[in-house]
Amino acid sequence: MRFLLRLVLLLVLSSYLLRHSGFFLGENLWHMHSAGNGELLNRLPGITKDHPQDGSAQATLPPGVLPRHDLTPGATDPRVTQGNIRNTICRRGSTATVRPPFEYTNAMKHLLMRVYGVRGSIHDYELDHLIPLELGGCPNCETNLWPQPRNVFPGASEKDEVEDYLHHQVCSGALLLAEAQREIASDWYAVYERIHRGTTRQRREGQQ
Repeated sequence: MRFLLRLVLLLVLSSYLLRHSGFFLGENLWHMHSAGNGELLNRLPGITKDHPQDGSAQATLPPGVLPRHDLTPGATDPRVTQGNIRNTICRRGSTATVRPPFEYTNAMKHLLMRVYGVRGSIHDYELDHLIPLELGGCPNCETNLWPQPRNVFPGASEKDEVEDYLHHQVCSGALLLAEAQREIASDWYAVYERIHRGTTRQRREGQQ
């Protein structure tokens, strides 16, 4: 009887490790760090402390606009540094060379929708890199991925605008890569509001 119990426990443990092996491997292979000064980011410590998500602007946002930082704190690709941005993220077409295949992203999208507890069609969400590939985000780290709502404001299209803006700032030399990564991981919508000033609040209130 004890032998059977041990065998069952071993099978359960083996199944769990196999299902999560991609995540553990990704965590070990993609040691996340700040490209600007080499500071270890891993789960971007200090983000929730330095940028509390209980401000008045955030309180009015629809659910799911910002990711849960305990699940998706953001992660960077150690191959992208401040010193090589001209040959990596600032080179046209570079993100296509590191983007994960559809088989991976589709499976991860289903998994993270369950983890986040979101409902609805899979087509209502975009599997988003919190720190985007064009800012040196980790392509296949689960801690850098989340199901982002499409059909809300602000949503996926607004975050895309923030990504393009910060990418231009970094590649033009106006902003350090590490700072851009920290800004978008901390609160991407705050950057969007900074770009548009007061117009975003009026648009949100008009849709309510």
